[in-house]
Amino acid sequence: MDCAEEVSLLRARLSRVAGVRDLRFDVLHARMDVEYAPAKVTPASIEQVVRAVGMRCEPWQAGPARLATRRERWRQALTWVSGLGLAAGMSWQLWQGTASVAALLAHQHGDRRMPALSLALFAVAVVAGAGHTLPRAWRTLRALRPDMNLLVVLSLAGASALGEWTEAATLAFLFALAGRLESWSMARARRAITRLLAVAPAEAWVVHGEHEHRAAVGAVSPGTLIRVRPGERIPFDGEVVGGTSLVNQALITGESVAVEKSAGGAVFAGAINESGTLEIRTTRPASDTTLARMVRMVEESRSRRSPSERLIERFSRRYTPAVLLLAFTVAIVPPLFRGGAWGEWFYQGMVILLISCPCALVISTPVSITAALASAAGQGVLVKGGAFLEEAARRPVLALHGEGVFPGYEEALRARGVEPVRLRDAEPGAMAALLRQYGSAGMLGDCVADAESLALASLGISLGRHGADMARESADVILMTDDPRRVLFLIDHARRALAVVRQNIVFALAAKALFLAAAFAGAATLWMAVAADMGATLAVTLNGLRLLHARPHLSE
Repeated sequence: MDCAEEVSLLRARLSRVAGVRDLRFDVLHARMDVEYAPAKVTPASIEQVVRAVGMRCEPWQAGPARLATRRERWRQALTWVSGLGLAAGMSWQLWQGTASVAALLAHQHGDRRMPALSLALFAVAVVAGAGHTLPRAWRTLRALRPDMNLLVVLSLAGASALGEWTEAATLAFLFALAGRLESWSMARARRAITRLLAVAPAEAWVVHGEHEHRAAVGAVSPGTLIRVRPGERIPFDGEVVGGTSLVNQALITGESVAVEKSAGGAVFAGAINESGTLEIRTTRPASDTTLARMVRMVEESRSRRSPSERLIERFSRRYTPAVLLLAFTVAIVPPLFRGGAWGEWFYQGMVILLISCPCALVISTPVSITAALASAAGQGVLVKGGAFLEEAARRPVLALHGEGVFPGYEEALRARGVEPVRLRDAEPGAMAALLRQYGSAGMLGDCVADAESLALASLGISLGRHGADMARESADVILMTDDPRRVLFLIDHARRALAVVRQNIVFALAAKALFLAAAFAGAATLWMAVAADMGATLAVTLNGLRLLHARPHLSE
């Protein structure tokens, strides 16, 4: 699973299976989480449904998947073969003095003269370029859910039938190249997220009296004494029992300045010990450190779709069939009722098929949201899903419980268009009244008494470092520091993320509109359509990945 079309196909089939309660997808890591009722459905039956749509699944294992790596290498090889076949075919045409290459660039068609070797090389380019597309197209055809893969296969068949082998080969290669560029952008986002969060050391120095030895972190239990030297990362959450040092815990709390730690001070896994040797008594196992929980929250947050993602998915389900109908109309109606040439109008219908591909539109939102969630986590702000990130960008009202929370920053909030409201009562009734008054409202809290109100709020924000566990569990956003000014970063970052999502959507739709106009004017070709779609997809992906670099907050 590596594209939005496959997610849509799996969701459509599995959501109809009795006993399947919830589905969550993470395209970046090719992961699907299924919540189901064991009494009604089994893992084997779920695997059977997945196989029925032409895919396969296996139990999730963290780390790189060898099968996925081999498959990606095979796709890269096919792309290279397609590109070399196209280049060799064009080169032979030039050597033979034919004008097919110039005709391709000048949008001239109808000349079917072609050297036999060029025809064979173009056929190789088409088969290799479409090698990964054909199985996907067949799956979507069987499921009656047409997508870009089916549109490309139809266009390849049509171009070949018209004798436009140069254009068919160019189309096959460009679409295969677009798939590799999409995989590259996803891999880049995946690596960036891994670098942000997966930094805890795999081993620790365990102290036994006067001796110490290296041990895998998984074998170290809570209460063990460990030693961390200057320049090393701290492998566990724990309490300092000996030594004094400056500790950089920016990865966890977002604080840019190192904090002095001495006996009695709490430290986090993943933090960097900068100046002195520390002896630390571990308080949590490696699988339950603050950093490990951050990683799990970010992993889970990617499966919670934002309103923008759900809207785009619903739009795409109706968009592709409508485009098929439009292309069929363009290809059939003019020749039947206005005496147009069948070959020319059939070609224009295929151009419309490809121009209208929703790839850039579909990928524009999840890449942006994923990058924004990861960079927020790197700043010590854990957002439990894209839906809550969008809520943070839109919330006009923020409830604060007690006078000591967020002291003196009401004006900073108002400057961002957010109205702070002090709640004298932590009971859920007070929050419910606020929701009735304003329609929607967020809340910032940190104690057990706030838990129910945080759960009830449109957006619950908890101070996580010393906040109550119940408050953190109920909240939608956790600030990993006691500095409530991080709320200002959350608001600014969420609004920047939403602005990027909107930029991507507008750009993707505008690009489609411009090329459709060119198609109706007769100035677009098949290879131009794929090149434009590839460019738009790459542009929105790179624009979304800019969110990996979060702007600093006020405390820095």
